[in-house]
Amino acid sequence: MASVEITFLGGAREVGRAAYLVKDSKAKLLLDYGVSFDEEDRPILPEHVSPKSIDAIILSHAHLDHSGAIPLLYSAIKRPLYLTRVTRDLMGILLNDFLKLSGYYVPFGHTEVKEALSSTRLVRYRRELSIPEAGEAALTFYDAGHIPGSAMVKVEMPDGVKVLYTGDVRVSETKLLRGADLEGLEADVLIIEATYGKADHPRREDVEALFVSDVEEVLDQGGTVLIPAFSVGRSQEVLSILEERGIDAPIYLDGMVRGVTELLLQSENKFALRNPELLERAYENARIVRGWNDRKNAWRRRGVIIASAGMLRGGPSLYYARKLQGNPRAATFLVSFQAPGTPGRRLIEEGKLEPDSEPFKPRLEWFDFSSHAGASELIQIIKSIKNLKKVIVVHSEESTALEFAKRVEEETGIEAHVPRPLETLKIEV
Repeated sequence: MASVEITFLGGAREVGRAAYLVKDSKAKLLLDYGVSFDEEDRPILPEHVSPKSIDAIILSHAHLDHSGAIPLLYSAIKRPLYLTRVTRDLMGILLNDFLKLSGYYVPFGHTEVKEALSSTRLVRYRRELSIPEAGEAALTFYDAGHIPGSAMVKVEMPDGVKVLYTGDVRVSETKLLRGADLEGLEADVLIIEATYGKADHPRREDVEALFVSDVEEVLDQGGTVLIPAFSVGRSQEVLSILEERGIDAPIYLDGMVRGVTELLLQSENKFALRNPELLERAYENARIVRGWNDRKNAWRRRGVIIASAGMLRGGPSLYYARKLQGNPRAATFLVSFQAPGTPGRRLIEEGKLEPDSEPFKPRLEWFDFSSHAGASELIQIIKSIKNLKKVIVVHSEESTALEFAKRVEEETGIEAHVPRPLETLKIEV
């Protein structure tokens, strides 16, 4: 009987800080090593693991809650880091921006980031490869449909146990991305995210139609629409939607979204996009904000501004929100998750951008453009996997994870487990 042990260094009964150590008698692999943030925007690191105790690191995607602590592992020795080409390129942008904003709080610097990036091994979707450093464990990536380059990770450990890790995943396609690739999946153990384990999302077509209608309504009245959006994925999706619908107004791009979009449109990275031609056309037609004069002109005119950051945590989006907060003809349309304690969440709950600011006068809307699977899609993923014996629910608030695990057992008959932080779970198959 083969067995595998999984230790949950983060991401157990919490959203973010994903970090899972998978080992058997011949291999020790680390799946993701991310950070989360407290309400003061200070990073919270995953539990410690010695780089000497692992054979290789596998990264599902570039978001900081999955990648943000990886440079910690490169202060002394170099372990191979397996990821897609797009994830490698995006990780470099996000980690350097992370150091710019939070470097005071993290025990690594640009040197460790460079060491991590120089240790990468590029993986293509559905191309199985062996990990020689880990007893020839077999690794296969599948498109996860979450952000460009994101992957579901399948590892066949040397002792024979097959572990599939979803990372963050979305099944249905979006304007930017194909949905997750679920064809022919097989595993003994599934580690699945359940960020939205209690709810389903509305149909994306309906969300897009309402979003475009509301944008046009504000523009028809001569107003300015501010769209704070995540620089990776969400900004490019919104830009593609507006281009496809032929919005007749200037569309400004400001912040890190510019560099990310240019990176995604490089010929070697276009494979990660559902419709790269649409994004290319949208970017060519957009007006790029390149300095303070452009920035000052953008918010004074009728048009649409897509700006970093999606939760209004600083960046150009906060600048624009402050400039527009007294303008009732303007609008702020939130298209990203708003974490507790962020200005975006405060705006939704209190109608104020800052605790001591005046009531926010622009029209305010939130649209569900989530890049995570809803509960029914998560069940669909589980049902698509052949020979599955155990489901482990991670990357979810405790109550959501427990409720989803119960639903898994009721609807599939497969045993589901919700691990505790630092728990080591031994699974025999």
